Amino acid sequence: MIIKPAKKVILSSIGVCMLLTVAAYMPLLAQHNNMHDKKPTAPGKRVEYDLYIDHLMVNYTGKEKMGMAINGGIPGPVLHFNEGDTAIIRVHNKLKNEETSIHWHGLLLPNEEDGVPYLTTAPIKAGQTHTFEFPLIQTGTYWYHSHTMLQEQSGIYGSIVIHPRGWNESASMKEHVIMLSDWTDENPHEVLRNLKRGLDYYAIRKNSVQSWGEALAKGYLKDRAKTEWMRMPAMDVSDVYYNRFLINGKSDHIFTDAKPGDSLRLRIINGSASSYHWVQYAGGKMKLVAADGIAVQPVEVDKILVAIAETYDIEIKIPDGGMAYEFRATAQDISGYASLYFGNGMKMNAPLLPKLDYFAMMREMNNMGNMADMDMSNMKGMKMEGAHQGHDMGNMKIEDMNMKSDPSMKDMPRDTSMMNMAMDTTSIKEMNMDTMNMQDTAMSNMDMSKMDMGDQSEVTLTYDMLRSPTPTVLNDQLPIREIKLSLTGNMIRYVWSFDNKTLSQSDKIVIRKGENVRMILVNNTMMRHPLHLHGHFFRFLNAQGEYSPMKHTFDIAPMETVTIEFYANEEKDWFFHCHILYHMMAGMARVVSYENSSPNTQVTAKDQKKVFKEDRALYLWGQTKIASDAVFGFANIVGNKGILGSTYRVNYKSKYEFQPDYQRFLDKRQFLSAFIGADIRNTFQVTEDGKQVNRKVGVIGVRYLLPMFVLSEFRVDHRGEVRFQLSRNDMPITKRLRLSLVGNSDWEYNIDFDYNIAKRFYIHASYDSDYKYGAGLTVLW
Repeated sequence: MIIKPAKKVILSSIGVCMLLTVAAYMPLLAQHNNMHDKKPTAPGKRVEYDLYIDHLMVNYTGKEKMGMAINGGIPGPVLHFNEGDTAIIRVHNKLKNEETSIHWHGLLLPNEEDGVPYLTTAPIKAGQTHTFEFPLIQTGTYWYHSHTMLQEQSGIYGSIVIHPRGWNESASMKEHVIMLSDWTDENPHEVLRNLKRGLDYYAIRKNSVQSWGEALAKGYLKDRAKTEWMRMPAMDVSDVYYNRFLINGKSDHIFTDAKPGDSLRLRIINGSASSYHWVQYAGGKMKLVAADGIAVQPVEVDKILVAIAETYDIEIKIPDGGMAYEFRATAQDISGYASLYFGNGMKMNAPLLPKLDYFAMMREMNNMGNMADMDMSNMKGMKMEGAHQGHDMGNMKIEDMNMKSDPSMKDMPRDTSMMNMAMDTTSIKEMNMDTMNMQDTAMSNMDMSKMDMGDQSEVTLTYDMLRSPTPTVLNDQLPIREIKLSLTGNMIRYVWSFDNKTLSQSDKIVIRKGENVRMILVNNTMMRHPLHLHGHFFRFLNAQGEYSPMKHTFDIAPMETVTIEFYANEEKDWFFHCHILYHMMAGMARVVSYENSSPNTQVTAKDQKKVFKEDRALYLWGQTKIASDAVFGFANIVGNKGILGSTYRVNYKSKYEFQPDYQRFLDKRQFLSAFIGADIRNTFQVTEDGKQVNRKVGVIGVRYLLPMFVLSEFRVDHRGEVRFQLSRNDMPITKRLRLSLVGNSDWEYNIDFDYNIAKRFYIHASYDSDYKYGAGLTVLW
């Protein structure tokens, strides 16, 4: 029987459809009960997973705490795919009263599959299921996590591995996914509230207070005074004290199947909410072969600082010594680590990293050039109180990212004077990182380990060592849109931003499809920030020039300038944000928007307004001192632009004072504010003709933060009487002892000492011009 060409096409199409239909149902056998860290039972062009999100009681510290899990585990299952597969992932929200979401970090996919609730994708309501479907057009190591509020910190994250087409596991190097994370027993919402209020308990636990007494004892008194004179909080490298650091959900475990002589590929993912990690291996050097899922020219190193949300692929070898060799991930602030051992026998540990010398860091910071014009409020440390339209991803090629000729990058600004880890940017011409021919480049035999490394006995990775195997330059015939953003913030009030505007205060960054986009990022803060652009890879411009690497996430060090660039080949809106979870929630985010895009079918313009509301959340906190002379304290409702609050004092003889007001910050540094309020009291100074009377007056005034963190206040009441006041709160005398002072032109003054005995409790002693001596307990709430 002769089949005509047209009939061949029809029959072939029917056959393909039947096969795809059968393949679509086979993976259902592997869902729910046995999905945690399992590969699908029927791999193929349609690879299906079911992810069930629910609460889970966990115990990492000897105390049971409520977390969140995917398929009953933290982290969630590893999702395995091959390049060219179509992922079909059903996310089931089993939470009782909460929305959830899943973002596919680093994957190139249609906008409406990206998973940012209310921006690109509809949120998954409680009890509902959302089905994601997208083609896999890349290979490498990636991950997924919730993008709803602070759920990522509670455990909603997992890993993704995409192998090249035709990958054969039995013929390939053994590999393990290494998911790094941090865990706190606190409710993450409480963590953010504590950061907003400036609770110093985290610094006490991490031993990073840098008190005046310690500065005197160690010879750093002048340095301590200089930082405070410039209104710079004390140095630190992280915000939160964590109870545990984890690798694949455990703080210490072992892979006994690793044998001497084995070579292993480790796919490292930093899924932490706010912790950078130093990674080391006790069995020798680590050969780095990929960054953010994309192949780089191999380089051997001893240490890697893995920024939050980055991924690195390394290769290690198990020595012949017959021992268990440690792979260690240490928090950047050296407050803890997690360990994974490969092999059997006596344990061979990786070297301990030295504790941070915060005072030496302070001195170095003070010596950095001209500090007079810096925005000191940015400094880190001490705190005072489904369907898609017009976007055929299935036919998209990596070459569509439009990398052609080599424009000169000599004039690109890049200051690496403060870096531990140099920055990179690149374009993708070939994303099959596992099979890329490393011999096809002019520098394939370069000994990268000897490049700008200093002491050859220990090699620490820098971004300048990351080299793409192929050129990544963009088409220089296309128009270039240049965008400059400064990373800014106020550590005193824990407000983080770009160009001194939080997400809720900013406009979208508008770009046009078909142009090249160059972004110049200037970090004006004294913290590192891991920045992530959804839905794109970009060139990270580094010392490798036209071979600069491609990344989706990059670390930017304090006072550093970094340039990235990419070909704008997408549509609609994409999120760009700091991947320190609490910084993002505090405002350090923007929306990159393609002009003239078709409407999003899952979210409306009204829905998108919810994305811009997150950093406008209000926080309530206060303090009560229960003393022998009186009960006094304050209560505040705090937003990112103002504070509504009141101080109060009530003694045991019916004397009282209440001073409610609302203050609004006026300048970008939030040093200057104006306020309006009242002064209501029946206390000692209010007399007429020798008789005590009650006073109720309305007041207006201004406050300004002076050097040494002295708060000045000038006010006038509705009768025309003026008052000037100076105060200094929470001056760290020792690690746990705090001194507060206040005095005003009404001859009222107070000297107050508080000694920390627990997270929210202090022993209190004071002398007050009105209430005299007092002692008792201070409670923070």
